[in-house]
Amino acid sequence: MLLAIWMWVDPTFSLSMVQDEASYYTGVYLILFVGTLLLIVGFLGCAAAISESQCSLVLYFCLLLAVLVAQISAAVWMYANNDKLVELVRYTVKTTVQSEYGSIEGRTETFDAIQSGFECCGASGPSDWAGSKYNNPQTESLGLAISSPEQSYKIPASCCKGDPKQCLDAQTAVASGPISELIYSEGCTEKLLYTSRKSMIIFLVLLVAIGSVEFFGLVLALILCCAIRAVNTYKN
Repeated sequence: MLLAIWMWVDPTFSLSMVQDEASYYTGVYLILFVGTLLLIVGFLGCAAAISESQCSLVLYFCLLLAVLVAQISAAVWMYANNDKLVELVRYTVKTTVQSEYGSIEGRTETFDAIQSGFECCGASGPSDWAGSKYNNPQTESLGLAISSPEQSYKIPASCCKGDPKQCLDAQTAVASGPISELIYSEGCTEKLLYTSRKSMIIFLVLLVAIGSVEFFGLVLALILCCAIRAVNTYKN
């Protein structure tokens, strides 16, 4: 549940992980649902242990086993599709810079937050903005280059170090000229990939930790169920 809340409030997740925002929030809802299910299963396990009900313990065991299998499947899928996720991040950032920034409000605000927060600019660097739709709003087919080496282009204010008002002149660059020191020089793709890898490791570690606790819960449920059966047999 904490992971779902983090993904909901952190604007960098929606851009770095998926191109389709609807799919992204569907994933957030799914994680939130699994977290809620785990909470319910936990309460069910406590109630079953207190009431010493074999039926409730069996139900608890089955639900917990299903959740554990789902978590293992998710971890295996993430590991097997790591390369695809990396390519997806690269494609998403490049597409945002080339054609979505400045024309889609949500993407613009999110990428501004990324550039300011990660202290980066563009996909691979500030020069990426030269051939973007942000500078060429009438162009349909875009590349990360411009035709004339003397042509100037705008760089978003979120690329500025410190107060954007202090680097108004630096926001206008020439294709063949150097980038001002007041502009972040690193691209956002590698920084997002680094953050995504760290988040992935944290997520997998959490899955392993939670899975270990769940496995321990399965063992305890079996032991308790056998103990209750033995007591009932002895009473009869």
